Amino acid sequence: MLIWALLPALLLLSCRRNQETEPEGPGLSIGIEFPFTPSTKAGSELSADTAEKAIHTLSVWVFRHDDEHTPVGYLPIADFPEGEQVKWYTIPVDWNFINKRPPVDVYVLANAASIDLQGLNGSSNWETVNGAVLGQIDNHDHFGVTEPVTSVDANGLPMSGMGENLSVYGSSPRLKVDAVSMKRAVSRMRMVFCRMATEGPEKEEVSIQKITIYGGKFPKQEYVFTTGLTGIKQLEDGTYDTSVYTHTCDQNLVIRENEAPENYIYLNQDPVTYEQMLDDAVAAGTMTDLEYTYFRETDQKLTGRIYYTINGNSRFREFTMAAAGDFARNHTWTLYGYFLRGGNLQLSLSVHPWDRSDYVVDFSDQSVSVDQKFTVDESTVQLKETSRDHYDAKLIPGKVAKGTLYIKTPVGGKLMIYPEGAASLFSVTPTSATINPNAGLITIEIRNAVTSDVDLDAIPPDDKCITLSFTVEHANREIDANTEIIDKVYRFCL
Repeated sequence: MLIWALLPALLLLSCRRNQETEPEGPGLSIGIEFPFTPSTKAGSELSADTAEKAIHTLSVWVFRHDDEHTPVGYLPIADFPEGEQVKWYTIPVDWNFINKRPPVDVYVLANAASIDLQGLNGSSNWETVNGAVLGQIDNHDHFGVTEPVTSVDANGLPMSGMGENLSVYGSSPRLKVDAVSMKRAVSRMRMVFCRMATEGPEKEEVSIQKITIYGGKFPKQEYVFTTGLTGIKQLEDGTYDTSVYTHTCDQNLVIRENEAPENYIYLNQDPVTYEQMLDDAVAAGTMTDLEYTYFRETDQKLTGRIYYTINGNSRFREFTMAAAGDFARNHTWTLYGYFLRGGNLQLSLSVHPWDRSDYVVDFSDQSVSVDQKFTVDESTVQLKETSRDHYDAKLIPGKVAKGTLYIKTPVGGKLMIYPEGAASLFSVTPTSATINPNAGLITIEIRNAVTSDVDLDAIPPDDKCITLSFTVEHANREIDANTEIIDKVYRFCL
């Protein structure tokens, strides 16, 4: 999900079809594209499953920064549309605000119910929103060691973002402020184990009883909104919880055998590749997965013990995180333990960012906005409607098929054009184009690229056609642009 906002209520014409009501006056208009699935590429971030990145509710607060933090507006969003589309919402503002353009503070919170913050609403003042905390509150220990979270429930995971003293800029009537990124306010820990595959009388009986994390490591409370790496709240009665976290293992837990456990040691591999390697071993039955536990962040170096037995003899092995701050919000810590011959327990530890901030509240022109959707020049093809809004565009010998579209934002982004189907039989140009609102018209040409060694008559008609697909690459993100660019589906055929 990507979120964009513009000031004031003048919306892009191409998006009005998705808007339920036209605003009656000036307003802060926020367009939301659904759904958003980041492209899976090698990098330093680990991915999240559907439940971990699900947004069930979303609240946006805007306050003036230059006075007593006077409220500018509040937007609660729960009616997310289904499917891929853009829907617009509006926070009304007055003309005095538009004319003065005061700097603002913006706060964004997703899945408030996951930390019992449903009470934050439009009546909440700046002090309440800015000072909101999660952790040990009213006999609850949200994502703490005494109430560990081992699965994501229907409330999702808390995600937040804030921007302070953001300048309002641009030319009327389209004013804007800088983007505000939102990320998870918690982190996760994964523990996986295996043992060397052995046979015969030398095979030891191995079991794990429990894994503990020492007390004094997790803060009692942290701020929901922060511009820093962590939001630890300093308390007069002691900032850190002295409770010990204990993961008690099932007495029937089986430590899976692995022919080469040393191959799963983290050695600075690409984190996504490393996680997939562990997942594959778990799926193959050669790795035991204790799965994820979700904790609130800490700026402390986590330290603990693994209690296990070898042939009935009790032992323990200590472990420690490499550096303080490695468990800041939105990180993943993986603890991999493996038993060699003789019952010797070895450990490999790794910490990585837990995927890039997938959700961006952006008060600028980062959305895909199209003034003219992709349309084929009927004089360049033989056009036939096959069903509602679906057309076959047969190429005419000696002619170049042409289509056009007009895209305005995101400025500086790159529109990527992909042929789908019998791509080897066609030449599509350009394959990419830089988005420039001053020259936003893009003409796409489709040519016959069949070589002399291809017997075109021997190919079934449906196997010598292509359709076009569109994405936009911008700010290290890949955005599906088909919804905004395509109304009529054209199939180009030879």
